[in-house]
Amino acid sequence: MAHHPNSLKADYTIATVSVTLVLLLLGAVSYILLNAYSSTSAVRSELCFSLMLSDTVTHTQRASIERRMGLHPAIASWRYLSADEAARDFQEYIGTDFIDFLGENPLPASYELTLNAGHTDPSDLTALERECTSWKGVEEVAYQQKIIDAVLRNLNRLNYLLLGLGIFLLAVAIMLISNTLRLAIAARRQAIATMRLVGATSAFIRRPFIRRSFTQGVVAGVLASLLLYLFADGLSEVMPDIRLSTDRATLFLLFCTMILAGVTICTTFTALAVNRFVRHTD
Repeated sequence: MAHHPNSLKADYTIATVSVTLVLLLLGAVSYILLNAYSSTSAVRSELCFSLMLSDTVTHTQRASIERRMGLHPAIASWRYLSADEAARDFQEYIGTDFIDFLGENPLPASYELTLNAGHTDPSDLTALERECTSWKGVEEVAYQQKIIDAVLRNLNRLNYLLLGLGIFLLAVAIMLISNTLRLAIAARRQAIATMRLVGATSAFIRRPFIRRSFTQGVVAGVLASLLLYLFADGLSEVMPDIRLSTDRATLFLLFCTMILAGVTICTTFTALAVNRFVRHTD
């Protein structure tokens, strides 16, 4: 039975919409994963060590400490905080003048260290603490190790969970797209059989289907990218605390990847489906 052109057009439209929705879902998971990774890096880069200096620290010792910090690969930057500045910051935090109550300032001068994101694993933090404690003029190292470990552990779990979800969705998406495109090609199996009967080669039969699937993949990828951007932008408008934290270059790369994925998936499964029906007509 011959298929009406409108029926074939509807099959093509349904297949394109299906691919678009699958790419949108995969793109959304990838976008969330990228933002989770960016958040992890931001948290890691904001981790702060406090090097408490002894009361008898000398200028020479301070110069030696600053030289060591400048050469250390784990330390991104630092800020010197005098005892008076530390007391003033603490007074603003608690809202009362504790020096009048105590009669003296118990807070020592210190260095506030900001760490590089790549050196914030628990083992790196322990090693850095041990090394800084050995420097002359450093009384002790203060940082909230348990809180830091808990934050990093939870962020890593979230990243692994999203990655696993993305892999699972990719597998499901491949099966769904494969079946959708196979059904769309099946709707034209009589045309394939006719071309085969008049002596058309497999490459000749595949060519129009591949061209059309290439266009289908591009259209699906562009539509999915546009929908993802509109969704993320709309979400940031409705919920001001949520922003497009991924930079434009990364977003552009994600959109290009979605288009490339659409083209690859559509052309690959279309070629496999056409080859299957060509073999059946031999």
